[in-house]
Amino acid sequence: MSTPAWWEDFVAASAVLAVRDRTQVGEWRGEPPTGEWGLPVEADEDDVPPLTTRLGGLARSFAEHASRMDPRERRRALDVLEEVLTTGGEKDATAVVTGFFEALLMAADRGFDLRSVWDDLGPESRSACLTLDEFWGTESSDRMR
Repeated sequence: MSTPAWWEDFVAASAVLAVRDRTQVGEWRGEPPTGEWGLPVEADEDDVPPLTTRLGGLARSFAEHASRMDPRERRRALDVLEEVLTTGGEKDATAVVTGFFEALLMAADRGFDLRSVWDDLGPESRSACLTLDEFWGTESSDRMR
């Protein structure tokens, strides 16, 4: 599976996201590939987890570290996702909603204070969160309205 063009901007926005993504991809690939003589070969850059899986892992890490992240880092990362929702293709936008924002809302169900980043979310991102809550039949908090 290939990595979208906006991905580098997203993970570069925060050291937390960059480290988690490298770890996630490394776990996905398992042992370094070896060639005919048992020598390491360069990994296929398209050998990465599915986009929604990667985004879900990064959302969980984001939620876990959000309170300790520099607010500018949080905002830069969320701005990239907002840009994907507003100008990206349908496939990427769907992956952002069902990968990142779905996992972020699930983290909120387990204690993550979504209010701490709500103001950092752009209008499309907020709308996606509210739509997910509506789809699940979950009442959105007053802070989300």
